[in-house]
Amino acid sequence: MTDKINNINSPISGANLQNTLKGAKNSNASGSESATVASAGDVDISSAQTLDKIRESLASQPVVDRQKVDAIKQALQDGTYKIDSENIATKLIEYEQLLK
Repeated sequence: MTDKINNINSPISGANLQNTLKGAKNSNASGSESATVASAGDVDISSAQTLDKIRESLASQPVVDRQKVDAIKQALQDGTYKIDSENIATKLIEYEQLLK
């Protein structure tokens, strides 16, 4: 699905915003999903419900990837785990730069 974008290079004004909002309402009128344009202070319930579903899905996922942990443990025990000291140094430098 494509939406037509009007006045892409013009500054946003009340008239441009209203035309954009009308286009958003009309472009989705035939689709299966409903889109609403909310004014300040309004809450779109479908967005809140979608966020709740995402939150529930994430809550059901394990915090730790046990398969990856077990693979690294096995590699350490076998002596096949390779340490990339250059990558570690690069990441430490990047982290230090973030702290400044």
